[in-house]
Amino acid sequence: MSNNLGDYAASTVIYGKFTTYRPSTGAPFTLAGTPSLAVYKDNSTTQSTTGVTLTVDFDAVTGLHHFAIDTSADGSFYSAGSNFDIVITTGTVDSVSVTGSVVGSFSLAKTAALRPTTAGRTLDV
Repeated sequence: MSNNLGDYAASTVIYGKFTTYRPSTGAPFTLAGTPSLAVYKDNSTTQSTTGVTLTVDFDAVTGLHHFAIDTSADGSFYSAGSNFDIVITTGTVDSVSVTGSVVGSFSLAKTAALRPTTAGRTLDV
């Protein structure tokens, strides 16, 4: 279920989607049970929900979910040079818990060798 979303500049809004599947059939199924996501930083057990938004059944498509993570919402947690994992912290699929499922990962100013000095600008080399 997890995918690497890439490396971003700090203070960026990161968007992504993931799908949940009914265990008995493998068909897409709604994420229920007051679903929520949290972000873990590097090797820490500290999680943050600051700046995290989850939309279940995005665009009325069953099982397709959308998230947005505004990394400018907490500059000390979402710091440059770090890796992050996005995890379901509450949720069920057809009454089966999916808590602890990793839905994506990203980094902030960690892996790209060249980047513009101002976020959102094009870099010419």
